[in-house]
Amino acid sequence: VWLHGNASSRVAALDVLAVCLRSGMTVFGFDFAGSGLSEGEHVSLGFYEREDLAAVMAHLRADDRVGTIGLWGHSMGAATALLHGDRDPSIAGMVLDSPFASLPQLAHEMVALAQSQGFRVPGFVVSGAMKMVRNTILKRAHFDIMDLTPIKNVDRSFIPALFAHAEGDDFIKPHHTRELHERYAGDKNIILFPGDHNSRRPSFFLHSAAIFLQNTLQVSEELHLPDPEANLGDSALSR
Repeated sequence: VWLHGNASSRVAALDVLAVCLRSGMTVFGFDFAGSGLSEGEHVSLGFYEREDLAAVMAHLRADDRVGTIGLWGHSMGAATALLHGDRDPSIAGMVLDSPFASLPQLAHEMVALAQSQGFRVPGFVVSGAMKMVRNTILKRAHFDIMDLTPIKNVDRSFIPALFAHAEGDDFIKPHHTRELHERYAGDKNIILFPGDHNSRRPSFFLHSAAIFLQNTLQVSEELHLPDPEANLGDSALSR
């Protein structure tokens, strides 16, 4: 199941579609509420998106054609997987690309980044603005941004997880993923690669993630397809 990031949609699943299909897995992509073609007024960065994910999981499990299920999320999608994962231990595996550990922490880091770039804002103004934003979201969307803290869920999740982050990401900094990985209770691994938050993911990471899901979802080798890139490499070597 592909879980897209903020300001994105299920179309982003195209980035992982080929490598998943070659690995014998089908891909289910959907738009979170308020994103893409789905109805909804608000994007909650994981708070309500985890309920969308729960509904998708229930839908898939009601289908006799569906076997084991894994998650592959980016940014908000990865945070959503972590916010939901401790509630659903039957998930076979999770690929978590660039999740945030804490939204309040991320917000303060974004302010600090702006200040480092020359935007001088007094601390009391920042605190006042954060309080106003929090109260507005509570009133209109009925959730508290202070509750968007996946770091508080990871010590209760035992689903095998592959964490990943671009080393040049200055939006959600890599330390978020490192901290989540360090505190995660289940079997885990972490991959860091060149790039930024939304850059194209390198092929070695996509293949590593696909192999991880092949193993955790127990995909039969009979379903694997040849990798055309590998074939091209073999042909080049033979010449």
